[in-house]
Amino acid sequence: SQMYLDGGFHVVIFDYNGFGESKFSDFNYAEDFSMAVKHFRNKFPDTLFFGHGISFGASNLINYTNDPSHQLDKIIIENCLDSNLTYYKKRNIKLYYLMKALMKVFPFANKNHDYSEGVQSIKNVSEALFLYNTDDTLTTIEMGEKLHKNCAVPSQMVIFGGKHLEAFVTEPERYKNTVTNYFEKN
Repeated sequence: SQMYLDGGFHVVIFDYNGFGESKFSDFNYAEDFSMAVKHFRNKFPDTLFFGHGISFGASNLINYTNDPSHQLDKIIIENCLDSNLTYYKKRNIKLYYLMKALMKVFPFANKNHDYSEGVQSIKNVSEALFLYNTDDTLTTIEMGEKLHKNCAVPSQMVIFGGKHLEAFVTEPERYKNTVTNYFEKN
């Protein structure tokens, strides 16, 4: 967040419900984006709004921008999985098999969790930037390429060194320049 503040941006960082200090209410994470953006859009109606989702947040940013009434101008999708099943298979094989079984019984259990399909439905965003890392085995470059290729809006992809979520650590100046220059060009 300091990078954005130093660049003259206003920053809102929020915690998904049920994963920290906030009380659990449901799993509608796109609604979390919606509530935060609506609140600040009302306070600052003449301001451009950008979304930067990282990993789990990136997948939910995709879902949020599938709604034509969303209020973001540009987005960054960083280290996003292509689908929850691919992620579970890499992260926790037992959870992967549990989800596969649940999906057979309750097909809607996987609704909105294939992000390579979700990016095909992004609406009303002028541009998307995909950020991935060379040594990330959880959200791979191949996943990023799949999302980038399927993206419904003009997009670009930038690859950094490092593992999952390490772009800012391994290449801080390049990362900072990439992100701030992307949001500054309008």
